[in-house]
Amino acid sequence: MNIGDIVKYKNEYEEIVRGTITEISSDMNSYEKMELTNGVPHYYSKKLSNFVPVKKKNINSIYITVENSAGKNEYIFMKNVI
Repeated sequence: MNIGDIVKYKNEYEEIVRGTITEISSDMNSYEKMELTNGVPHYYSKKLSNFVPVKKKNINSIYITVENSAGKNEYIFMKNVI
């Protein structure tokens, strides 16, 4: 799973729908720059000057922006991707 991939996910009505991943973000201020590589979210570490995987304890703060078939953006947690 990478940005630009089509994924299946559950929407707010628990329906399974498809959409294209356009962005990855986080509620945490320290995760300013993010990327998604093979389904693993990474954030830019200023200390290491490199992208590193998101810590397991913070994975629930990560969400992806998905453009649905109607062309509208939906914001979903990674756990909702099937």
